[in-house]
Amino acid sequence: MTRQQMLKGMTRLFVARPILAFVINLLIIIAGIAAVMGVEVREMPDVDQPSLSVRTSYDGASAEVVDREVTSVLEDAFGALDGIKAISSTSSYGRSRITLDLNSGADVDIAANEAREIVSQTLRQLPDDVDDPTVRKSDADADPIIRLALSGSQSLAQLTSLAEGMITDRLSLVDGIAEITVTGSQAKEFRLTVSMPSLLARGLTLGDVTKTLRTLRNDYALGSIESDTSTTILRSVSPDVTAELVGGLRINSTTYVADIADVQFTAEDTTQSARVNGRPSIGIDIVRQSVGNTLTISQDVRTAVSELQQQLPDNVSLTITTDDGVFIQGSIEEVSKSILMAIGIVIVVIFLFLRSWRATLIPALAIPVALIGTIAAIWIVGFSINTISLLALVLATGMVVDDAIVVVENIVRRRHEGEGPRLAAITGSNEVFFAVISTTATLAAVFIPISFLPGQAGGVFSEFGFVLAFCVTLSTVVALTMAPMLASLLDPGKPSRKMIKADEEARENGQTEPKDGPIAGLFHKVIDQSIRLPFLTLGIAMAFAVFAVGASQNLTSTLTPPEDRGMFFIIAIAPVGSTNDYMSTQIEEVEGILEPYRDSGEVTSVLSLIGRGGGQLAFVIVRLADWSVRERDQATIGAEFNKKLSVVSGIRVLVRSPNSLGIRGGGSGLQFAVTGNNYETLVKGADKLIAAMNADPVFTNAQLSRSDSSPQISVDIDRDRALELGITPDTIADTISAMTQGLTATSVFIDGEEVDLLMKPGGKPINDPSDLEQIFARTNDGNIIPLSSVATFEQGLSQASYSRENGSLAVGVRANVANGVALGQSVSRVRELASEALPLGTGITLLGEAAELDSSRSGTIMIFAIAAIIVFLVLSAQFESFVSAIIIMLTVPFGLAAAMLAITITGGTLNYYSQIGLVMLIGVMAKNGILIVEFANQLRERGQDIDSAIRDAVRLRIRPVMMTMVSTVFGGLPLILTSGAGAEARTAVGWVVVGGLGFATVFTLFLIPVLYRWIAPFGGEPGGAAHKVQREAEAHALKSEQPSPAE
Repeated sequence: MTRQQMLKGMTRLFVARPILAFVINLLIIIAGIAAVMGVEVREMPDVDQPSLSVRTSYDGASAEVVDREVTSVLEDAFGALDGIKAISSTSSYGRSRITLDLNSGADVDIAANEAREIVSQTLRQLPDDVDDPTVRKSDADADPIIRLALSGSQSLAQLTSLAEGMITDRLSLVDGIAEITVTGSQAKEFRLTVSMPSLLARGLTLGDVTKTLRTLRNDYALGSIESDTSTTILRSVSPDVTAELVGGLRINSTTYVADIADVQFTAEDTTQSARVNGRPSIGIDIVRQSVGNTLTISQDVRTAVSELQQQLPDNVSLTITTDDGVFIQGSIEEVSKSILMAIGIVIVVIFLFLRSWRATLIPALAIPVALIGTIAAIWIVGFSINTISLLALVLATGMVVDDAIVVVENIVRRRHEGEGPRLAAITGSNEVFFAVISTTATLAAVFIPISFLPGQAGGVFSEFGFVLAFCVTLSTVVALTMAPMLASLLDPGKPSRKMIKADEEARENGQTEPKDGPIAGLFHKVIDQSIRLPFLTLGIAMAFAVFAVGASQNLTSTLTPPEDRGMFFIIAIAPVGSTNDYMSTQIEEVEGILEPYRDSGEVTSVLSLIGRGGGQLAFVIVRLADWSVRERDQATIGAEFNKKLSVVSGIRVLVRSPNSLGIRGGGSGLQFAVTGNNYETLVKGADKLIAAMNADPVFTNAQLSRSDSSPQISVDIDRDRALELGITPDTIADTISAMTQGLTATSVFIDGEEVDLLMKPGGKPINDPSDLEQIFARTNDGNIIPLSSVATFEQGLSQASYSRENGSLAVGVRANVANGVALGQSVSRVRELASEALPLGTGITLLGEAAELDSSRSGTIMIFAIAAIIVFLVLSAQFESFVSAIIIMLTVPFGLAAAMLAITITGGTLNYYSQIGLVMLIGVMAKNGILIVEFANQLRERGQDIDSAIRDAVRLRIRPVMMTMVSTVFGGLPLILTSGAGAEARTAVGWVVVGGLGFATVFTLFLIPVLYRWIAPFGGEPGGAAHKVQREAEAHALKSEQPSPAE
């Protein structure tokens, strides 16, 4: 069976059996509708970097001790954990935080169990008084996805009871939440203000009081009484604790607690505070698990908040101050609107070209079949409905009609040539069958390389490529099954009276077809001139390409375009040793600067969190008004914030915007770490590099990510002297702790809540190093002596924290990037400065967005090369000719240059989204070339020479080429006309498609004929091998039919 006979049979099947074609396409739609109910909806594809956080408390230990005895030990142990990609850690006063980044695709649940097993095996290597490390399925530095504020007329202690009780209990039931943090809480406590003179006069110490207080907690199991029929448990029962009961406790035979201390049941002193729009509140932060679905969590939390609000007192309100789900929902809605707009625009464009509702209806039906059917594929492979997959559907809307347009246009042409509706449907479809298959295979193949992008980008955009490729593949099914069937029934090419008259006039003038319209005629004349003057045509194309590349030389790279997510993070850093009260005063000034924005409605809420990380740090989360009511975008407002907040002289202020990929530290500008093995060398090198960066116009406000030192008083105990007097180091430590920050002697339960008993000295507070010398302790012979007898005190600075990156000591550096400078440019520049400023044995490790950009940028050129090679090989296989593939591929660089120029003109950058558009452009350009080259080869197979074949191919294919180009370009218009949540990402792709494809199509129409005439002769006869096989078969058949000589 010849190829034409096979195709004729396939097409005839669907023309002869229209119900079969209808049922096939209807089943595709039904599958998609059924999948809508089960497919997951989220912001981005499920490629979140799986990570674990390990947190350990070591109360009283310095950062150096924590790093040496806790963090380093755990990091070494975690080296045996399978699937570890990177390890980073921070050791600070009494705290260790380790983040374990896992390889993409790792099962976070299994990894968490393995990490907990490693922790349990390592406990014996840790100090005895270290709290057990906790393993969570989240990044230790992950930002909360939702922030709540609890406020009202009640006291902070009462609000705290609600926040840490019913509210956190209800929220903890929401699936996908890793951690709930309460800020600004103020619990109740029994506070014992001890009169030190009275205590010393009675020959007592704080240790004596502590022993007495611990007798309150005597709820112990005392065994059981067993009889023949039952068992009765014995327990000692603690009394109901009140301030009077505590004061009545006897320390010795003559002294009660009330004799030496004032006992009060009161609210504790807060080390953290929270304010919402200047009003004292309780802040509640919700951090999702590293693989949690933000949108689902947002919906569940909103339901929980609604339920809780009904249970709270009337004068208490629980409000959502920030919610990442709002942006996600808004972005998905905006993309959905773009899809509807694209569908409408594409249908109008088709009608304007075909000027027939019958002809328009056929390709228009390809849209719902392809788009809805793709949802079924998304569900089957486990993908989700998200901004990336919806973005692919927007772009696909203009492309899914292409195959149907090509088929219908050719059927209409055959109908106008006098064939009947069914014959035209069969022959017209057969004529473009392989062209349609070739274009679809090329488009599908071009997206394969996207899956090989490293890091999160590969996972994100492999989903984009799959959705677009599958959608276009379904459109081919529609074009080759339902389009011929509908064309045979609707007869879109039925000649009108006007057309019949034009045909008669054409025949009278000796023409085989009606005269071309003015626009088509102009195109044919210009193309004919380009064929006559090939060197001029190629010269103009080369000149344009050189100009485009030259104009794009300053095009810079970024991870993602700056996004308006309706939110800012303001990080405030106070001088070393600052108190919470000092920071609170400075934040009040920041809130005052932001107040006019709230009054104008541009800002809806300002949440201030003070004391997170000590008095040196504070965070202000600013939520902007909805995109629909704001006149200015986030970037403009942020630049104004930076300028106005710079006048706050007592603190350093950094304004940060979150990014869509959820990368740690995203939106914080350039982040990196100076790494090595000697901390002092690292700090000196980092300081030198920061000075160089601040003198460079590329950077602004370069600084250390964390303070490198904090005030410290070193206590040097004379152990021999102390042991002689019967004073242990633990006694000295407890005594100093009690006198400076208070000592929690024990805790009791009141109405099910744990309440601390805190002892604090009365009188003059200890706020000077000399005051420490007047702290007293009791010797073993009962004498009271000052601690200065057994210890010396020396004031100085200590390292506030130690950081590590993959086991190496690290000093973090962050800097803002100057306006007009892209992140990729700043990375290149900081590497140049680092090579000059840093000493031997040190280097820089990129962090946050810079690290992700760097890892992906190294593979971007390779991705484009692989895409071009794959397309070339697919074309060669389809045409059975390397020459035809070369002809088409030679036009691709010109189209890419045009797209780069479009990005430059619109002020864009090379980012993940624009790179997707460029890869897609390779396939679209090849698609247009296929329509012309395939038809020219068919004409040559019918006996035409190369010159006439390419001229006729251009003349007959110009309308479908222009229609497919215009439908794709106009289908992408909603992307560049978009606004609202996530508009920046859509615009980045839109300009590549709209701007680049327009120029690219011009290159296709003018360069393909020239290149075909020059190169096609080297490829021999189209289908030569197939023709030889057919001739040999015919010869063999003829020989078989001849009688043998014996006969």
